[in-house]
Amino acid sequence: MRKDHFDFERPADSAWELFEQTGDISYYLLYKRLTEK
Repeated sequence: MRKDHFDFERPADSAWELFEQTGDISYYLLYKRLTEK
């Protein structure tokens, strides 16, 4: 199932999925920011 909208219930997973689909580095950077603690 393809997701092309951002899922605010699980932002890190959503950012990663969008990064994989689009190759957009900004989604990867968002994922990193959301997962670093």
